[in-house]
Amino acid sequence: MLDSWRLAMITLKSKQNYAFISLFVTFALFNSTFADGGFFPTEVQQIGNTAQSPNQRAIIIYDGVKETMIIQVKYHGNVQDFGWVVPLASLPENNSVQVESDSIFSILHDYTQPKVYLVNTSKYGRGGGGGELGNDGQEVEEVPSTQVQVWQNLAVGPYDVNIISGTSSQALKDWLKINDYAYSPKADVILDFYIQKNWYFMAIKVNIDSHKNSNNSTYQAGLPALKVTFPAFKPVFPLRISEISSAEENEIEIYVISDHRMISDSYRTYAMDRNEVDQLIKAQIAEQQSGDDTGIACTCRRVLDPLGENKLNYDYESIYRNKLSSLGSSSKTFIIENVSYGWTSFDYNQYPNSGIFKGFFDPYFDEDTDFWITRLRTILSPEEMIDDVTFIPDPKGDESLILYVFIDEYNPWNVATLGIPLLFLFPIITSKKIRQRYWKHTLIIVVALYLIGI
Repeated sequence: MLDSWRLAMITLKSKQNYAFISLFVTFALFNSTFADGGFFPTEVQQIGNTAQSPNQRAIIIYDGVKETMIIQVKYHGNVQDFGWVVPLASLPENNSVQVESDSIFSILHDYTQPKVYLVNTSKYGRGGGGGELGNDGQEVEEVPSTQVQVWQNLAVGPYDVNIISGTSSQALKDWLKINDYAYSPKADVILDFYIQKNWYFMAIKVNIDSHKNSNNSTYQAGLPALKVTFPAFKPVFPLRISEISSAEENEIEIYVISDHRMISDSYRTYAMDRNEVDQLIKAQIAEQQSGDDTGIACTCRRVLDPLGENKLNYDYESIYRNKLSSLGSSSKTFIIENVSYGWTSFDYNQYPNSGIFKGFFDPYFDEDTDFWITRLRTILSPEEMIDDVTFIPDPKGDESLILYVFIDEYNPWNVATLGIPLLFLFPIITSKKIRQRYWKHTLIIVVALYLIGI
């Protein structure tokens, strides 16, 4: 053993072999450490639309008997002009109308959004304030002159809310005009559509006194979501009424929370194909990287940005829109982008804020049970909003759908970054003469490693 070490030191003192042995030992040690192809820290990037992009977004929570609907719409303009009418399939439960924080939408969006996982591998190896009934909690009497029944009069956060029903579109139109709601002539047909189904309406205005400092508001800037609970034969999102005042292109994002994976039975439903998304994203990457993987300029970029996060653009949104377009405008399709499951706390009392959803869905399901989250999204013109969106369990069964792309980004600088310190150890543990004589060689090797990108 001693002879072997002496022979190694003699060889080491050879000027011609010093650089070679340094590199050999560096890579030998590196290779023995990472021979199993270990994973380095993973970068995760969300791709696609933002949490704030939809014109309308909703959460539908359905337990088989009751629906809890949380809704938000974009609004630009003076708050005194704001008027929002939401049809409801049945009379809401008392005190069920509440304002809700935006945070649950953000949490759900982050949880269900398509993602790219950049894996650097080694080559070697419940919030909200409750509503209060008007007139000291008593139901409001019918107004015979307009044939409109006002069931509840509520002050909810910044909103004044009336739960109403009517026997004709003319009666409802009169009531809305009297109460300063802008009314379009084409609303008659829409109101009749709901009146014939014996639905109710939630008429919403902003309480100006509670919004004095806001002249221009969107839902991100002071107009919170609303939550309401009512009996329902099947979960439903009242989309058709949006035809009255929607823009030409409307992005609609709906989360259905239930004990099954859900599809729509009133609109076509299409589930994104994860393998197709994977191939298209990787094709985008290949196109962006082509012809740009050599040269000192590229090497420098790789040093500063080894995983390429700042270099590559993952355009999932164009993939989504192309797919929607390919299905045909006449199909009026909702695309399923995510089906996954959450769970309730196994002990509500001891762990009221458990899990990624902070216990938000605990009140709607039994303790220690799973529930399914189905995310559906579409882009519709007003003319395509021909019906409300109703949901049923997917007849194909409960199967998760998560859109993700794994990109193995071999980072050549791992060798340099981890191996270079070892190069400096050799001069340190050898004689002063060797340190003085060969420090330039070591420096040259270090620079060469960075330039050639081993």
